[in-house]
Amino acid sequence: MKKPIFLILIGIGVLLLVGGIVFVVPWFSNMMEEMEEIHAQQAQHSRALEASAREPLTAEQETLLSQLLETDASESPSNLEGILSSEPYLTYLKMHEGNDYTDFPAYVDAMPTENMKTVARSRIEAILGGDKSEEELQVWLNYYFIVREWGTTVQDPLDNMKELNKLQQTHLIEPLMENDSEIAGLSSQIMQIGMSSIFMTEDSNVFQEVWREGLETHGEQAGMLRCAIAAPGEFALMRSFFADMTAFQEWIVTRPEPEQQESEQ
Repeated sequence: MKKPIFLILIGIGVLLLVGGIVFVVPWFSNMMEEMEEIHAQQAQHSRALEASAREPLTAEQETLLSQLLETDASESPSNLEGILSSEPYLTYLKMHEGNDYTDFPAYVDAMPTENMKTVARSRIEAILGGDKSEEELQVWLNYYFIVREWGTTVQDPLDNMKELNKLQQTHLIEPLMENDSEIAGLSSQIMQIGMSSIFMTEDSNVFQEVWREGLETHGEQAGMLRCAIAAPGEFALMRSFFADMTAFQEWIVTRPEPEQQESEQ
């Protein structure tokens, strides 16, 4: 090879290398910063959610609990929905939701209610930022409830990435691309999808842990009633993910595998 041509090729290689460094390194750095920011926001969100879930019942809520405990002394989980269909609790629901429900199963069937959608939207915006369009937010909102339900069926989402990737593709990526075929800010979107999907399942885990502790402390019936009073929307939403109240209660009292507990410490 003639020397001038050889030097030209070397020059081109250097330019490509420099160009790669110039463009790839800043992109990677920005991506890492965004990942750290999302992780920090999610950690803050989880702490706030857990603190809220652990708040003791107010005096009015304790009075309602006493009324519900007097409704029926049965310890059967299947009878719990009958207790929650009593007038005191339905009146309590109307105060929270602004709607009348004929019984507790009707409230479950209405999930997610407009109130729960508002709560979910605020959670999504807190993690992803408020720069999403209305169309994007609606897609993320729909996906939020889908992945929340899916999260109750697996022990660890990271061990079920094939299923999670399918959910992401069907219920998030494809709808987002319908709104924007180019998906502006693709790298950021992909990162948000990957990290946020895992984080969304943690919302259910926060309540599961707090509720399980409540059942261990107060007994099954009183514990379940406390859950339904403290967070009526979350309680009914997660009840809607299960075939019946018995299956729902079994999920609440299920402890994580020892390996998972150790990894979280």
